[in-house]
Order: sequence, then C-alpha cells, then structure tokens
Amino acid sequence: MRRLVRKQSGITTIGLILVLAVLAGVVTIVLRLFPLYNEKFQIVSALNTVVSQPDVEKLTTKKAGKAFMRSMALTNIERFTDRTIKNNLVVIKPKKKGQPRILHMHYEARNKFFDDIYFVMVFDKKIPLTGPSTGE
Repeated sequence: MRRLVRKQSGITTIGLILVLAVLAGVVTIVLRLFPLYNEKFQIVSALNTVVSQPDVEKLTTKKAGKAFMRSMALTNIERFTDRTIKNNLVVIKPKKKGQPRILHMHYEARNKFFDDIYFVMVFDKKIPLTGPSTGE
C-alpha cells in the first residue's frame, strides 16, 4: 500500500483537461451573463434618479420617460428609444385614494449564449412615487 501511494504524484493530463474545460465553461457563462446584470443595475440607478426628482408626485408617464431617457444617455445601453420606452415605462394610478402612484418598468433582455441557446432576463420593477414627507 505504501509503495502505491509513493508512485501517485499529481493530476493526469486528462484530469487537467477536464478541469480546464469546466473552468472555460464557467468563464463563458459569466462573460455572457455580466452584461445583462450590469444593464439591470444601470436601469435601477436611472429609475432611482427619476424617483428622486422634485415634485415626483405629479410625474406623468411622458415626463418619467423623458427623465429616464436623460439618465440612460449617460450609459452605453441602447436598448431604449423614445418609441420603445412608451411600452416599457408606465406610471400607474393608485386604486385607492391616499396611496402613491407607482412607476413600473417592465422589459425582457436576451443575450446569446451558443447557437440557439439564449440567456433571458425579465426586468419588472415597481417604485412608489412618494415625495419628501410634509409632516402632516
């Protein structure tokens, strides 16, 4: 038994190739997913910029879209245009009196992984449009 243990001295070539293949697969997946998550965080930041504006309680869908597009102009995301933002960004009126209106952003992003295989990210975020409290 001791003699067998002394002769074993490391990883084989096939084992090394398998480890490198698994690492290459993980790196490829991470490189394909990173742009989607980076885009998500930039959009959340742009939405927070829109919500932090003064007089946010009076914000309309059109004004919210313009403010969002101004924030997106600073990023490299080209997914949204003035035409497409109308379908993705909406200000929802409250169902009950006294509740805040809600800024709702919904869209779907795809990133090609390999041939006919895609990663899909569904973004659906709702932010209440509440201004600074007046102490009432």
